[in-house]
Amino acid sequence: MLYINKGEVNNLVLNINLNSRTEFSTYDLVFTHIMSKQEKTYVIDLNDPTEYTSNIRYCTIVLDLVSDDLIYEGQYQLNIFGDAVQEVYVTMVDLISPIATAPFTEYISPNEVNENYIYIKD
Repeated sequence: MLYINKGEVNNLVLNINLNSRTEFSTYDLVFTHIMSKQEKTYVIDLNDPTEYTSNIRYCTIVLDLVSDDLIYEGQYQLNIFGDAVQEVYVTMVDLISPIATAPFTEYISPNEVNENYIYIKD
């Protein structure tokens, strides 16, 4: 599983070099949110060194989520296609927010006299 941060530039280190053909010019990263089924596609140009670098063992894809962000936090299925045709990699991604947010807002009533009682009708 990959972990990426929402609203940041993320470096994805993957081993898709040996599984793919060398004549690809782009990789399409298709993120599908597990719960909502919303899809988002990012196109990575393999000739652009700011987006893609590789060596004999692995490649690094730079995924910029600063301006064009995935909407929902949580788990995504990531499918990577070479030239939008051949699937070369499938994995799960966990999108987390680097900003800590409160999970809920607590409201306390000024009248809590009977808060610990359960009333059952006879």
